Amino acid sequence: MEVNMKQIKTFRELTAEEFFRICEVREQVFVLEQKITLCAELDEQDLHSTHITLSEGGRIVAYARCYAEGGQAHVGRVLTTVRGKGYGLEVMKVAIDVCRERLGCSHIVLHAQEQVIGFYEKLGFRVTSDLFDECGIMHKTMELTTA
Repeated sequence: MEVNMKQIKTFRELTAEEFFRICEVREQVFVLEQKITLCAELDEQDLHSTHITLSEGGRIVAYARCYAEGGQAHVGRVLTTVRGKGYGLEVMKVAIDVCRERLGCSHIVLHAQEQVIGFYEKLGFRVTSDLFDECGIMHKTMELTTA
């Protein structure tokens, strides 16, 4: 299976149906699978983010959001609905490009769940904090400075 559609849109560019589909997969992964409360998963930052979706056969297989704040870019809500196909790597490469090119930020920050720190390290991110609890899941802050 190969991704046949990549979409990069700000919140205002998304149609109501596109945002609904994004919320649907975020709910599936974060609320149902990881037991994060819905009120913590959806937030104001969605309104100011660039949303990246990778789709196959009309369904979202990977997602991330990016936004600039305080002179740096933030990547979050990274997910894949199909594991082991490289979609996570692909959506993160797009997210890094969005941070650099669209948001104009060479410094990128994210909060990585403890079990996927190695994944982000392969992309060049480095751990910059101790372990902390975010929504009942242990995370570390990770950062990447790009050229």
